[in-house]
Amino acid sequence: MSFGGYLREAIHSAGFPTPTHFARAVGTDPSVVLRWLSGEQRPTIRSIERIAPVLGRSINELVLAAYPDRLEGSASPAPATHPLAVELARMLADDSPIPAADRRALETVLDRMIDPYRKVLRRRRSA
Repeated sequence: MSFGGYLREAIHSAGFPTPTHFARAVGTDPSVVLRWLSGEQRPTIRSIERIAPVLGRSINELVLAAYPDRLEGSASPAPATHPLAVELARMLADDSPIPAADRRALETVLDRMIDPYRKVLRRRRSA
């Protein structure tokens, strides 16, 4: 898959309705994102560092997708982060537009909901 196709899928999976919405979220001009999507240009490493967390992907995964011709070996990319995890990360981030008190309440509720599963996941990793 080309980087443009990969990026289009990642933008969609992260919940952005359009590439322009994504560009605004990462502080990049929409024309730059469109050049990435068309294959006319590839993102710089600095851009990859900025967009990876917003897409819920690792920096390594984006570098592999953008520059497969420059990397030796066939390292497998990290599994993609679930779209809900990406959305929650944006909601709970320090720069989120959600009021701090609401973010803390959301954290508390989520923490209580996932707590029973932590023990199960710890057991599975040690097996």
